[in-house]
Amino acid sequence: MCIRDSIHAALVAVEGMGISAFGINCNTGPELMEKTVEKLSRVCSLPISIVPNAGQPVSEDGKTCYKLEPEDMADYVEHFVKDFGVSVIGGCCGTTPEHIRSISKRLKGVVLVRKETEKKVFVSGPQEAIPIDSSESLIRIGERLNVRGSKKVREAVECDDEIQMAVLEEVVEEQVKDLGIDIIDVCMDSNIVETEKVLPQAIYELTSNFKGVMCIDSFSVEALQTAIESYPGRPIINSISLEEYKKGVSKLDAVLSQTRQHNPVYVALVNGPEGPGQTADEKYDLAAEIVKQAKEKHNVTPNQILMDVNAYPIGSESVEGLNFCAETLKCLPRIKAIHPDLKTSIGIGNLTNGLASKPYMRKVLTSVFLDEARKVGLDCAILNPNHYVPLESLIKSDVELARKVILDHDMTAFEELEQIAQTKKTGAQVKKIDYDDLSLEEGICQKIKDGFKQKQEGVIEKEGGEFPYKDKIVVDVAKIINKHEPLSFISGYLMTAMRELGDAFGRGEVSLPHLLKSADVMRHVMQFLESFMRFQSGVEPDAVIDYKGVVVIGTVYQDVHSIGKDLAKTLLENYGYRVVDLGVQVPLEKFIETARTEKADAIGMSALLVQTSNHMITVARMLTEEKFSIPILIGGAPVNLRHAGYVAMKGGDDTRTILDNVFYCDSGMDGVNTMGLSLIHISEPTRRYAL
Repeated sequence: MCIRDSIHAALVAVEGMGISAFGINCNTGPELMEKTVEKLSRVCSLPISIVPNAGQPVSEDGKTCYKLEPEDMADYVEHFVKDFGVSVIGGCCGTTPEHIRSISKRLKGVVLVRKETEKKVFVSGPQEAIPIDSSESLIRIGERLNVRGSKKVREAVECDDEIQMAVLEEVVEEQVKDLGIDIIDVCMDSNIVETEKVLPQAIYELTSNFKGVMCIDSFSVEALQTAIESYPGRPIINSISLEEYKKGVSKLDAVLSQTRQHNPVYVALVNGPEGPGQTADEKYDLAAEIVKQAKEKHNVTPNQILMDVNAYPIGSESVEGLNFCAETLKCLPRIKAIHPDLKTSIGIGNLTNGLASKPYMRKVLTSVFLDEARKVGLDCAILNPNHYVPLESLIKSDVELARKVILDHDMTAFEELEQIAQTKKTGAQVKKIDYDDLSLEEGICQKIKDGFKQKQEGVIEKEGGEFPYKDKIVVDVAKIINKHEPLSFISGYLMTAMRELGDAFGRGEVSLPHLLKSADVMRHVMQFLESFMRFQSGVEPDAVIDYKGVVVIGTVYQDVHSIGKDLAKTLLENYGYRVVDLGVQVPLEKFIETARTEKADAIGMSALLVQTSNHMITVARMLTEEKFSIPILIGGAPVNLRHAGYVAMKGGDDTRTILDNVFYCDSGMDGVNTMGLSLIHISEPTRRYAL
């Protein structure tokens, strides 16, 4: 028999599966059932059943005896019925006809009165039930037990021997005991291990000592299905969406059809067939459609959904004038209004992408954003609990800077906060560079590396030509080409600056907004230099540019994440390559078709999810079958040297047929370097893949 809190966990695990009544029986007498029955009376909306023994068992002369008298047992039962609303009664071990007659007599004419139960939604593990209730505080789901997001977890899962379960237990304990987390997101998606086997194994072993609840996270529907079957409770499933899982089937339909019978709570992403919603309107429309389809097609009610409104990295806006933070905040009250039982969520880690080396800045921005989101209806966040603290514990001026960043898209405030974070980390004051103290060459390169924008429109008249510009740095560049030939300045100075910047980003020393801003300054410089060189050579403005090479890039099918791809595109273009960007969720055959049509020199594929990164293997296989040899550049969070080896072997295990044109690029800058190597036909580049 379960007792007290564990009885609630057991109830939550089964009450949504179509049962008619719930209760306790045997093992003990009614005298020890009282606290458990009282707990049930507060949380159970189903008819409550009790079937106690006739008292606690005792041993006499080697025999088990039950000594609770019929009238005494009737006293307990009457109390349970009148005070706790028990409606199904009986007796188990030791119960005699006299006990039943006494109970029947005592309850004759008693009118059953059920008390109001708590109107909260609960999830559960094997020992505890946890309310999905944000009325007093934000619901926090710890994100650190994730192969994709933690090096420590990844190494523990992808080790050569067996999973290092002790390490995973340590990660759980850190979040639960040290940081007070009740719900843990567990994601074992990996290219190295079989997620369908590892995920249920991890859940089974980790729940033996874990009192809280697990959020089962995987791109693979098969992994979600096997994991929920082994889970001892009512979990959260992460995630469903309207994006296509396989041809003609949405992720919502695929997941709900396989897991609905277990009655979990679902994290639903505002992603559609064309990708994640960016504006408040797009997010609202997707959320409303998810709620509608979940109810109409699968009978999943709004109180079973945590609608995840998506967090984009600060400064990564793809449309000028768009503030991703503001759009997310704007959509929250509208989505809450879809249904009174619908709750909202956000995976907040993506907000501060690229700030791993500045933990203080990450903490301030995360905490301020969540505070603002709470004001407009956010219920839940999947987060690193170390990054969320009360605003009272932060410096007020830093909080105000973060508010300017989030609400007003003030990137000057972002830079100030970045400098503060760097000072806190190193103890050294960040010194601003005086560009006037530098040579003209050094000044131009430093402005690019700093992302120093000087918005100023004008026209430069040079050698009889007119060249309009929108950034004052172009004026300096026009002066420098009196001293340096444009191509020599590009190769000797500008490319070095961009390489240093890309390497710094890879080390976590430069943030994503900073990198994008620098790339924008570089773009102004390159546009002027390209126009000037075309004019010098007598090429008409609209004539075809002589690029270094052509690269077809895109995010693979079923993957809607574009940041890595966009960064690679920017860097490749700044280094003189023509980039044919196919966007996100690119059908695999389109990579090949476009590469043929555009006479491309390479195909570049990006992925963020383990499951989608396996499509790279399919592309390699298709290229082999079509006898089309072209360099394949692959990158993204789940991609590594080992995975590149699988791509090179086309998913097989015969090393004799391994492809020699598969290149793993761990950054956009690495992609640029790899393109340079491939185009000059160096047979053994510095890094390809590892088996």
